[in-house]
Amino acid sequence: MSKNISFFIGHRGTLIDHDENSLDAFEAALKFGANYIEIDVRKTKDNELVIFHDSKVDRITHSKGLLENYTYSEIARMRLKLTNSHIPTLNEVLKTFRNKIKFMVELKGENIREDVIRTINNHNLLEDCIISGRNLLDLEKVKRNYHESYVCYNITKAKSLKLKDFVKQGKERRLHFIPDFISLHSKKITQEFIEVCHTNNILVLSWNFIGYNNPIAVIKGLVEIGIDGILFDNHKNIKFTKQWLEKINQVS
Repeated sequence: MSKNISFFIGHRGTLIDHDENSLDAFEAALKFGANYIEIDVRKTKDNELVIFHDSKVDRITHSKGLLENYTYSEIARMRLKLTNSHIPTLNEVLKTFRNKIKFMVELKGENIREDVIRTINNHNLLEDCIISGRNLLDLEKVKRNYHESYVCYNITKAKSLKLKDFVKQGKERRLHFIPDFISLHSKKITQEFIEVCHTNNILVLSWNFIGYNNPIAVIKGLVEIGIDGILFDNHKNIKFTKQWLEKINQVS
């Protein structure tokens, strides 16, 4: 029986050798075989949508404080610590990478959903995006209002339906809302969880491999139990995983 995954996602592009969520990071993920890039979207003080993971700018820029307290013109002058790259906007990323790769768009902060969807629609890219977040109500509204959209519930630190309750309701086939995807921290993924998701027609994605001595071994183990996609922290591991899958499927 062949083993495979369909979603090779560059987590913030990559977390290795490049500034995360930078154009260079996204290019690296694309070069090494990603078919999606995961991008985190936040809103500036003057409502510009920018690509940035943390609520504060301290960790990866030379500035300090909450991103939401800066205007876009101030954000545009900031430089990322590793390679001196700038912080891109959502518009810039969609324009640069459309027709090259698809997008997993993580909603960060409050009251951002409609602005993000409007921007994606302006580029006619809604069908090329997975809208991801921890607020299940937000995702329900996206799916209800935009039937062609794909949504992913980031359940690890979810704000409403928690992991234990999801598994219980999923087993009993009484989930109120069925997202297209669900993402969970790699340490929490079990075969039971994957089976519950698949029974409810939900595809399973796994993230956070940065702390492992041998992340490829962990990824291989998840493939063996039926994972549908991986958010790769290291863009180089996308290529290694694809080579391994090709090899084992030739043998089988």
